[in-house]
Amino acid sequence: MDLAATFASVSNQLANQPRSTKISLGVIVVAVILGGGYFLLISPAWSAVTVLRAKNDSLQAEVTQNRAVAANLARFRLEAAILRRRLDALRERLPNEKEIPPLYRTVSDLAYQAGLAVSVFQPRDPQPKDFYAEVPITVSAEVNYHQLGSFFERLARLPRIVNVSEIRLTGVNKPTGSMRADMTLVTYMFKPEPGAPAAPGGKR
Repeated sequence: MDLAATFASVSNQLANQPRSTKISLGVIVVAVILGGGYFLLISPAWSAVTVLRAKNDSLQAEVTQNRAVAANLARFRLEAAILRRRLDALRERLPNEKEIPPLYRTVSDLAYQAGLAVSVFQPRDPQPKDFYAEVPITVSAEVNYHQLGSFFERLARLPRIVNVSEIRLTGVNKPTGSMRADMTLVTYMFKPEPGAPAAPGGKR
């Protein structure tokens, strides 16, 4: 029996079936078609959509993170530039090693100009810190209050930083009103980083 004869026989049998049977068979056929379409077409497409949505969410999160990093990077660069300017300004007030001897002479001249009778003016060994070194100077002098105040005022006007870290006054009750001032002055010497390029004028 060929295919055409078989199909004709099935069609005749279906045609002779009651209406309810025909409707049931139609529903079954439609269900089979829809089920096959879902599993063959819709399900793979939905899986692909799910994968693409996951990738999209991941890319969106990455974009958001990169934007945050970019914003922070700009802020960090600004802060670094501000700190660099502060450091450069501080370096301008810190003498380098070659400038320390002239600074000693300047401080000694200021003491003389203020009227101090200096008996001891002794620079001590530098004390290394991070990027600078403290340079103590021991000074002993006969002085009165006005002269001492004048000396401190002159120190404060120096372009270089010179602080008074210690001071001890003795002989305050002398008839002349003078006293002995034993003090420690401290200036700060800039230590260039190893391999740092020389600044203009030979400074580092």
